[in-house]
Amino acid sequence: MIYKQYKYKFYLNMNHYVHINGQAGAVHSHTWEIALAITTKQEGMISFSDIETCVNGLLQRYQDKCLNNVPPFTTVDPTLENVCDYLYDVCDREFHTRGWILLNMEMSETPTRVYQCSGIRRDDYTFL
Repeated sequence: MIYKQYKYKFYLNMNHYVHINGQAGAVHSHTWEIALAITTKQEGMISFSDIETCVNGLLQRYQDKCLNNVPPFTTVDPTLENVCDYLYDVCDREFHTRGWILLNMEMSETPTRVYQCSGIRRDDYTFL
């Protein structure tokens, strides 16, 4: 059986600082790249514009912001790993309501620093 998936890339310009040895580091900026691998439970295609509109809506609150000032990162250190884990959960919950399955999220703050999350909800197993 062939499993088909879509891969999308999104970019966020965000600032942040992380705590190192209990001290806040310097605020610095990144253009964060987010790559998503998505499939669907439905027959046929997913509209590219539907996914782009959905994801852009979810990410808009972080664009051009200092992450440390945007919940949950007011209390969670906005490391690459924490940001990706959080955004994976946000996207996964929203996609699930639309019948889409988030297979993988890859996030990088530089071309050489990449972190990824992947997983499938238990109720999606029967589809795959």
